[in-house]
Amino acid sequence: MAGEPLSRRGASLLALLVCGCAAGGPNGHEMVLVPAGTYRVGAQGHGRNPLRQVAVAAFEMATTETTNAQFARFVEATGYSTDAERDGFGMVFEEGMIDWQWRQTPGACWRRPFGDARFAAATHPDHPVTQISAADAAAYCAWAGCRLPTVEEWEIAARAGVDTRYPWGDELMPGGKPMSNIWHGKTHFNSDDLDGFVYLSPVKCFAPNGWGLFDVCGNVFEYCANGALATDAADLAHITTARGGSWWCSEGTCESYNLLDIGQMDRNGSLANQGFRVARSPDRVK
Repeated sequence: MAGEPLSRRGASLLALLVCGCAAGGPNGHEMVLVPAGTYRVGAQGHGRNPLRQVAVAAFEMATTETTNAQFARFVEATGYSTDAERDGFGMVFEEGMIDWQWRQTPGACWRRPFGDARFAAATHPDHPVTQISAADAAAYCAWAGCRLPTVEEWEIAARAGVDTRYPWGDELMPGGKPMSNIWHGKTHFNSDDLDGFVYLSPVKCFAPNGWGLFDVCGNVFEYCANGALATDAADLAHITTARGGSWWCSEGTCESYNLLDIGQMDRNGSLANQGFRVARSPDRVK
C-alpha cells in the first residue's frame, strides 16, 4: 500500500507531540511523528511521480500549514521582511479572472495577501500564511529549528498509509460532500463555494487525514525541499516544488489537490495561494 511502511506494515507507531520545533523553541507546532521505514510513493504511469520505494528516517510533520499567527511571531522576533514586502507587490487572483491570469498587486504580502483588508493576517491569525517565497519559508524554518519536508516525506505523511487519490478515498466529493478547500467551479469566471469558501480558509476546517494532518489537499500549496522538476540548470535557479494544491486549483487548471501530483512553483514568487508546512528531523527531537 502506498504511504505505508513496507518493513513495518500494520504498525501503529505515530505519536502526537505538542512542542516547539527546536527544544524549548519559541513557536510551538503540533507535530506528528512518522516512523522510519521503506514506503511506496507515486503511482504506476505517473509522469512526474512514478511508483517507487523510498527509505526515510523518522521525522515529524506539522499537523497544519504554518499560520499567520506563527509567522507573525517570527517577524516580531526577527524584524524579517518578506520578498513581497521588499518588492512592494504580490500575485493575486480574483473570481472572474481568466484561468492562470494572476495580477501583480501593490501592497499584497503576508500581512495583506490580497493587498487589502480581506484576509489580513492581523484579523485572521488561524489562516495559513501566504504570499511567501521559498526564501521566506526557509528563513522561518531556520529561526524555528524546523525545515521543509522533502517531496517524499510530504507524500508519506499526507497519505497516512492509504493508497487512494485523496486522503478520504478516490472520490473528490463522496456523496456530494466537499472534503477540502478547492475551487469547485470548472473555470474561475465564477465560483461554486460548496465547501463554504471562495478563497482562503482557517486551518482545521476540514477533517484530518488518518494521521491527524489537516489540509493536505487544498487551502494552500505547500513548499517542499527537493525534487525540482526542471532539468535545465537555468530553470533550477528559480523552480521549486510544492504539493497539495490550493483554494485556487480547479478541474480546469492545476487540479493538484491530491496525493500524487507534484506542482512547480517559482521559488522567488509570492502568491495568495502559496504557503508551507514544517517538518523536523529526529536529531531535533529531544
